[in-house]
Amino acid sequence: MFSRTALLSQLARRVTLTTLLCVVLAPQVTRAESPVVTEYHVKAAFLYNFSRFVNWPQSIEQTFRICIIGENPFGELLDPLIGKSVHDSILVVEEHSTVENVHECQMAYISPSLEKQIDSVLTELKKYPILTVSDINGFTHAGGMIELNLNGKKVNFAINTSAADTAGLSISSKLLNLATNVTAGR
Repeated sequence: MFSRTALLSQLARRVTLTTLLCVVLAPQVTRAESPVVTEYHVKAAFLYNFSRFVNWPQSIEQTFRICIIGENPFGELLDPLIGKSVHDSILVVEEHSTVENVHECQMAYISPSLEKQIDSVLTELKKYPILTVSDINGFTHAGGMIELNLNGKKVNFAINTSAADTAGLSISSKLLNLATNVTAGR
């Protein structure tokens, strides 16, 4: 049989080895388990929440469409939103390379890839009750409804109420209160 001192010594070595392994391996496990939240993770969540705080002039059919116009900077980040309920409808995400055929969308995210065509895109979308969202600098001043901004590491947004009113959309006061800037322009 082992002496008490030998058992304590062996236990101490095991505790030391276990502690050493935890210290060495813990950062790797932590990094693997905690997903990195990017700017577009946050913007994807904003798109979903915008849909909940805006009312459209006519009832939405069975499908609530968020349409990405231009290059899709979200990749697959919007996929978890597919199938969620918005205004008693099922949310779907569609990608469009141009503004054509987006008249059935309730929300249009206009990609920075269309920055040079923003005036013509917004002119076309003004014909429909579509909430327009983009992170193009100056979007609300150009006539867009919600402009997403990155301020340091924080995503915030500005709202153009005139553009929303023209489209017949009603933006909740809760959403307006969260905006960093609310304008009644263009």
